[in-house]
Amino acid sequence: MNKHRPQNDYPYFNHLLRYQKIYLCGLLMLLSALSLFSNYLQEKPLLMGGESYFYLSSGQPDPSYQPLTLFFRVIPDQLAYLFPPLLSVGIILLFYSLAQKINIPEKKAFLIVLFYILTPTFIFTSLALSSYSLFLLLTLCGANVLLLGTKKKYFALLPFLLASWIDTFSALLLLGGLAVYFFPVKKSKERFPIILLVGIAAVLVLNAAVLKSPFFLGPFTVQHKTADLISDLGSFSGVGIFAILLAIIGLISSWQKKNVPLLLPALAVFIIAYLFNTHTVFFLSLLIVILAAAGFVDLVEQSWSLPFLRNAALLLLLLGISFSAVAYLDRLSGYPPTAVDQKALEWIQRNTKEETAVLSAPENSYYIAYFAQRKPVFSLHQDYQHDYQLSRDIFSAFYIDELFPLLEKNKVSIIYISGEMKRQLPAQQEFLFLLQNERFKLLYFTEDAEVWSFEAKQ
Repeated sequence: MNKHRPQNDYPYFNHLLRYQKIYLCGLLMLLSALSLFSNYLQEKPLLMGGESYFYLSSGQPDPSYQPLTLFFRVIPDQLAYLFPPLLSVGIILLFYSLAQKINIPEKKAFLIVLFYILTPTFIFTSLALSSYSLFLLLTLCGANVLLLGTKKKYFALLPFLLASWIDTFSALLLLGGLAVYFFPVKKSKERFPIILLVGIAAVLVLNAAVLKSPFFLGPFTVQHKTADLISDLGSFSGVGIFAILLAIIGLISSWQKKNVPLLLPALAVFIIAYLFNTHTVFFLSLLIVILAAAGFVDLVEQSWSLPFLRNAALLLLLLGISFSAVAYLDRLSGYPPTAVDQKALEWIQRNTKEETAVLSAPENSYYIAYFAQRKPVFSLHQDYQHDYQLSRDIFSAFYIDELFPLLEKNKVSIIYISGEMKRQLPAQQEFLFLLQNERFKLLYFTEDAEVWSFEAKQ
């Protein structure tokens, strides 16, 4: 049996490959439109995720140095929901342009983009504001300009310098990647690489030393190391288990073909970064998508003694990846902020003083900053370990003499209990039970949300 089948054996697939940009961009827009329409029907805010509302609230209480924060000082918030899907389309089109320049085979390019679209990490970034998505777009833009020719390569300075503005980790990633490309790979002796690398290093130092950029951006939610990687375990992001299986096959195939000099260091860096901060799952997911595409191509091109078995296995893998995406989209319909969250938090904005500190689950902190325009007790992206431990101490306190000093120390006067908190916290003990104390007063309630006041000891 031939290892490679003639292309005319697959006329429909050849048609799909020929027009893959149109079909895949259409698929991305369809998935985004369905999610946005679902949010609209539920009267939910169209944007999702804490990171989105961190930028829209001008990064309070942080200095507003983030590129997306500055961007949405010019662009109206009402149009913000259009930015993520358009950014994702831009990433896909720039990837295709780069793939053509560096001769990535059509089949592999198609599978990379298909898996990208169906991966929960990137489904989420097509519905939420994401600095790492912006970083990827700018990096792809810079890479495309860099490969245009000698006279135009200086135009690559702008997108690369903007990309290095996101956070210290992504700037170091860009700096290291370009250094490897220019010197060990291209063995360049030109002046331009030095100028570019010095420029990126200067932005990195300025951002970290003067603007106090964090090493890792985020996280904007409580971290769960295993669940945040494998989306089928119920996380808000991550990669499906079938994509991970294909990525393992792609890694083994790359190892056998000795295509690992850059692959293994990149994998090690992304895994270590993920263990420190699960928000960097974006980069690890991107590498998994590339490896999964390589694994799928390798399975297609292998010589199978039973072609039916091969076709069944490939179909099963595709269906598995698709099922993970569909299940994730279904879960997203209930992901905050909900319509109830918005109404309750806007009630707080209208009925409380500006200096009010609002306590809620850490995941709700960024919605509080935007919709209620009040200071949240938690800001996970600033001091994750401290705020995570503080949230555990508060919401798991059994006695008022444990709870009240924590509330007073953090100047809590308003408490927002979301529907998700009511489902997760035990009703007959700990925090929800202690709300029966006379120093708490119920101010606003619906079936799925409550707003309480806390009276500090005089």
